[in-house]
Amino acid sequence: MRDFLFTLIWIGLTPLVLAPSPFEQTGEKIVLRNPSFEDTPGPSKVPRGWITVGMGSTPDIMPGAWGVQCLPQDGASFVALVTRHDGTVEDVGQRLPSPLMPNVCYTFSIYLAHSPRYVSHDLPVRLRVWGSDGPNKRQLLCSSEVISHREWRQYTFQFVPNHAMQYIIFEAYYTPGVFRPYRGNLLLDNCSPLERCERA
Repeated sequence: MRDFLFTLIWIGLTPLVLAPSPFEQTGEKIVLRNPSFEDTPGPSKVPRGWITVGMGSTPDIMPGAWGVQCLPQDGASFVALVTRHDGTVEDVGQRLPSPLMPNVCYTFSIYLAHSPRYVSHDLPVRLRVWGSDGPNKRQLLCSSEVISHREWRQYTFQFVPNHAMQYIIFEAYYTPGVFRPYRGNLLLDNCSPLERCERA
């Protein structure tokens, strides 16, 4: 009789064990494909696993393109994005293996740097991070300070999506408060997984 009751209790609890939350189904982390932008260096190339969504976006896989010889922070290559005087900017993004959920706090880190010489695109810019349910820029999730240092520094961000998002996009953008577009550059490497966090 005792074994029979134990079996009933165990069966009753089974749905709770086998029905984790959507976030738990992803193993608590959303891991980006090719997070260190590894690929054969060259100009106007998108690293494996990444896409561009902005008009005229032609990222460069570094080092070596346009004479930029900065060493990667991780692996053998990294990606560089520029801003232009005509108001166009470059980006890279990807479809996530599992969606960002609305009203959930996420955190991630990425290494950023600036090249003082970049075929006239020499001025410092900042990183803007977008989320969307498609290959476009829908919600601005977070933004860095202006990146003017040559050495790699790790930046950590937190954000809360306002709806379910399947895409994340990294974009180079101008200094806040500057209304005249200019030529600048931003170097990106070694992006961490996206992890759930407590709201600040």
